[in-house]
Amino acid sequence: MSHNHYQVLGVGQTASAQEIKTAYKRLAIKYHPDKNPGNLFSEEMFKQVNAAYQVLSDPRKRALYDLRLQYQREQQHRAVMQHQPRRYEPRHYTTREPAGVHERHYKKRQPKSSGFSRKDWYITVAFVSGLILFSLLLKTVMDHIAGEDKYKTALTYIADGKYTSAHRLLTDAIHFIPDKAAAYEARAMIELDVYENYNSALQDLNKTIALQDQPSAQVYYMRGRSLQQLEQYRQAEEDLTKALELNDRLWHAHLKRGEIRLFYLHKYDDAIADLNTFLRNSSTGPEQVEALTFRGFAYYKQGQWEQSAQDYQAGLVVDKANGRLHYLLGRTQMEQQLPDSACVRFSKAYELGYSAALLELRARCQP
Repeated sequence: MSHNHYQVLGVGQTASAQEIKTAYKRLAIKYHPDKNPGNLFSEEMFKQVNAAYQVLSDPRKRALYDLRLQYQREQQHRAVMQHQPRRYEPRHYTTREPAGVHERHYKKRQPKSSGFSRKDWYITVAFVSGLILFSLLLKTVMDHIAGEDKYKTALTYIADGKYTSAHRLLTDAIHFIPDKAAAYEARAMIELDVYENYNSALQDLNKTIALQDQPSAQVYYMRGRSLQQLEQYRQAEEDLTKALELNDRLWHAHLKRGEIRLFYLHKYDDAIADLNTFLRNSSTGPEQVEALTFRGFAYYKQGQWEQSAQDYQAGLVVDKANGRLHYLLGRTQMEQQLPDSACVRFSKAYELGYSAALLELRARCQP
């Protein structure tokens, strides 16, 4: 994370939701491109302010962001401690004066005779080899026990939401048992969903797949999501398709594949088919609103204004305060030659904090 969203908005990490919203509105007006035409700094700050507000105004996203800030601070502290120079104290040695002539004794050396026979050497080599083999076997057993214990403890930490401790324990478990695929998969889940470290998640998922004879649909689903975030969209589509071949009831894979096909591969009919499948098998909630938004946009791109408007309106039934949906519905109504209704939607979207609606209001709705 290259930017601290709290610093961008100029609020503390304990700021209330109202304080965050007030700071956002003040900065959005200050850096808005219409007030600062041609000012690249204001344009960049406007983007950062919007990005910060999108995260901090959502309680779930803010909680995950706070956790990532804590993790980053711990990593920085660890790096500083590792690079601190060690202090060495000089040692003082004393030497004895050289011995005098009368103290020196000279003896005639006698030839040494070996007391070891060939049989003795064989026994010694066998004993040392056995000791080394036993030590290696003991170390392997102890490493396996330690690794399994750390892995099981990490799973309990994940269940309790203690992701930083769980990630550390999983790293230790992998050190002791480097061929444990489940530990790589669990660590990848934290890196993907909590830390949003997509490169690390992809590496762990590649290792998981390499270690398993028959990787699960969930592993391919997670790798598809990682590839999507890394802008490798065709590979992401292939992984999500593989996940659905292994488990055709993995409905979230339909949602993610529909999103990729819609926005990045421009396969609008295939995207609509995926979103239809997800909506038929999902319950009311944020993800259903997301799927309706995506499908409404796919219809919009195909010029099917009525179907697009129906999906946006269905999403607003579930989430009335969704500024993005009000904005998108306003654009569709403009295409339907309903400017008055569209302007009402743009105004509502702007009231809800969706700043892009302001451009539409000024361009299309000002007398």
